[in-house]
Amino acid sequence: MRKLPAIIASGAIVLASMVVAPAAHATDISGSGSSYAGKMFAECIAGYTTDAVTYNPAGSGTGKKDFADGKTSFGASDSLYEKGTEPKFDFTYVPAVAGPIAIAYNVPELKDVRLTPALISDIFLGKIKKWNDRKIAAVNRGVSLPNQNINVVYRKDGSGTTNNFANWLKQTVPNGGWVQNDSWATATGNKAVGIAGDKSQGVRAEIKKTPYSIGYLDLADALAERFGLASVQNAAGKFVKPTVATARNFLAAQKMDSNGVVTFNYNAKSGLTGSKKTTNFYSIVLVAYVMAPTEAATPQAKAARNFIKFVVNTCVPQKGANLGYVAFSGSFLTVANRTIDRIR
Repeated sequence: MRKLPAIIASGAIVLASMVVAPAAHATDISGSGSSYAGKMFAECIAGYTTDAVTYNPAGSGTGKKDFADGKTSFGASDSLYEKGTEPKFDFTYVPAVAGPIAIAYNVPELKDVRLTPALISDIFLGKIKKWNDRKIAAVNRGVSLPNQNINVVYRKDGSGTTNNFANWLKQTVPNGGWVQNDSWATATGNKAVGIAGDKSQGVRAEIKKTPYSIGYLDLADALAERFGLASVQNAAGKFVKPTVATARNFLAAQKMDSNGVVTFNYNAKSGLTGSKKTTNFYSIVLVAYVMAPTEAATPQAKAARNFIKFVVNTCVPQKGANLGYVAFSGSFLTVANRTIDRIR
């Protein structure tokens, strides 16, 4: 019995040390890639406390290469790997977030402008050089168009945004010579004109400082700078501005396969609002994918899975719309979660 106080005291010391001891160190994971989704990932990381996550929005090309080279725990890209460039290990694509590609412009005199796919093609290939070109004027009757040169801004780096924009042009302007590729030079058939901006941030900066410029970038950056947003003609013939709602209407009518990959039909003549067809849809839309290992069996892989699940199921649904992004729901969300479950 004399030993009881000592035992109690000893137990109290142990208990106290358990209470005040710092929590186990969180797992550090890193990712790189899509600058389009950079604002979304930054918001998600800021609200995530389970593990320590860093993300470099260096562009889809860099994200794919870093992940394939084993430099990151996960990658992010708005385009898929080209054949022969995939990682040498097993991995999965997870559709994480979607959103519209805005055709943004810096023209003080112009509050709104309507553009067809053919006009956008000719502008970005340098065939239409003036804002008051008769072809632009023909679809903007009653609008005062400035007699100023058009300054095109495009992505300098390997970009999934470029890949999707070029694919939209390839499908909607089949005689335009467009090639679906991350490289702007390749996408245009080496007919690049204008000013190159590095990553989404670079395009945003170049449009901002260049009067009478036009470029393609994520809605979040375009809204942050209050750029003009072109109303783009969809396949139903309606001119529609990029918004979360109009992009969601288009995405809902697309197809996602069992591996989480969305195949876009940019010539679809209707979108969906719930189960009802609608012509109020904006068709220049992309999906940002996260790439993660399926056979790594490491703490980093587990941490990546948990973070990606948080992004897809919690962060984007709660915060995406305010930033200009579209969250997955319904059958798309079900498939997305199945791809997340493959991460090991």
